[in-house]
Amino acid sequence: MTELLVSVTSPEEAIAALDAGATVIDLKDPAAGALGAVPVETARAIVAAVGHRGTLTAAAGDAATVEDARALYDAGVVTVKVPIPAGDAGAKALSVFGAALGGTARLVAVFAADQEPDAGLVPVAAFSGFSGVMLDTTAKTGGLLDVMELADIAQFVAAARRAKLMVGLAGSLKVVDVGTLLPLKPDVIGFRGGVCVNGIRTNPLDPARVRAAATALAVHAVRRETAE
Repeated sequence: MTELLVSVTSPEEAIAALDAGATVIDLKDPAAGALGAVPVETARAIVAAVGHRGTLTAAAGDAATVEDARALYDAGVVTVKVPIPAGDAGAKALSVFGAALGGTARLVAVFAADQEPDAGLVPVAAFSGFSGVMLDTTAKTGGLLDVMELADIAQFVAAARRAKLMVGLAGSLKVVDVGTLLPLKPDVIGFRGGVCVNGIRTNPLDPARVRAAATALAVHAVRRETAE
C-alpha cells in the first residue's frame, strides 16, 4: 500500500500532518534547498513529538556529507535521504554513504528527476547498502510529471522493484497527481508545496490540503482494488 509522505519543518507541523492523515513524516527545510536539512535540535524535537505515531525520514541537505547524515541519525531519525548525482559521481556517492552508514541508518538515494536521473544507479544503491531510492525535483519550477515522462518514472519504479528497494515519488506534486502516479505502485508519494498554504513550499503546512491528499490516496487505492 502506498503511503503519504509529508515534509515538515517543525514539531507542530509534524503533528498537524499526522492528524490530517500523513503516515510518513519527512524532516526538511524548504528554505534551505530542495533537500534542505533542518537543524539537528529541530530534528530531535520532531522525533520526540512524533514518537511512534508515524515513520520518520529526513533530508540531509543538497550537498549532504556523511557527517550531515550521521548527525540526523544520531538525533533519532533512522531513515536519511541523500542526493545522488548521475554517472560516476553518483556511483562514488553511493559507495561512500553506504560504506559509512549502510549498516546503521536506513539510507534513501534521492535522484533529481529534472537532471536526467540515472536509473542504472538503482542496483548500485542496493549493492551499496541503501534501503530505498526516490525521485524528486530540484528546481521546483515544474512538477515530477512535468520534467519526466510517465513511462520513464515507471521504469525507475520497476528498477527499484528488481533491486528490492523501497521507492518513493515526489517533486512539486499536486493532489490531482495521485491518480496518475498510484497505478505505478510506489511505496511512498511525497508532498510539500502541494500541501502548504497557497501551494507555496516555504509557507506553513495546510492541514486541509494534507487531508485532501490522504483522501485522494485512499479513494484511488480503493478504485484500483475494485478494478482489479
